[in-house]
Amino acid sequence: MRMVIISLIVLIVMIGVWVWFHFTSVEPVTSYYWENLFLLSQVIEEGNWVKAEVDYESHYRRWEEARGLWVYFINQDEIDNIDSSIKKLQSFIKNKDKNMAQAELEHLRIQFNIIKENECLALDNIF
Repeated sequence: MRMVIISLIVLIVMIGVWVWFHFTSVEPVTSYYWENLFLLSQVIEEGNWVKAEVDYESHYRRWEEARGLWVYFINQDEIDNIDSSIKKLQSFIKNKDKNMAQAELEHLRIQFNIIKENECLALDNIF
């Protein structure tokens, strides 16, 4: 009986940490990028490359902060995909390639949405 209680306590603690991580990191970060990458896409559509570079740097710094915590909880392949897309986006913005920058922005938005769906508290993600 003792082992059952200990196992239940460990399970509850693990789910509690998962919920804490989701609502304090995954949800705010993915929502931030979902909205702000769309706004960056509009800036690029207008051809305002100076503002696009400034916005990109701001988003990149925020990603570096989130990445520091996410490496412990999120699948490394997903983090690597975001890193790769962010670096591609930087290159497209510097080269003023509107079409490729917008495509990469949409790809980034989808990657953040996938992480949000994979990390949400759902029975599919528990069992």
